Amino acid sequence: MKADVNMKVKIDITKIFFTPPSNMFERIALFLTILVTFIMFFGPLAFSKMSPVEAIITAAVPSLTMSWAWLVLLRSIFRKRDFCKK
Repeated sequence: MKADVNMKVKIDITKIFFTPPSNMFERIALFLTILVTFIMFFGPLAFSKMSPVEAIITAAVPSLTMSWAWLVLLRSIFRKRDFCKK
């Protein structure tokens, strides 16, 4: 029988948050999540009495933060080995 090996790994939080997307999968995932969340947030604002620039900024801020958080989550799940403390 195989022995289950559970290792506790310390992740370098600053490295996982501040490293720009390095491979094509991360870049595409980041772009798609930015695009989808921007459309979700901008849709209701397009029909409001808000100026277009204000609506774009209002939709862009949560879109960028949510997309980056999603990328960090994916990194912490699938690329744990690259972001471990040594």
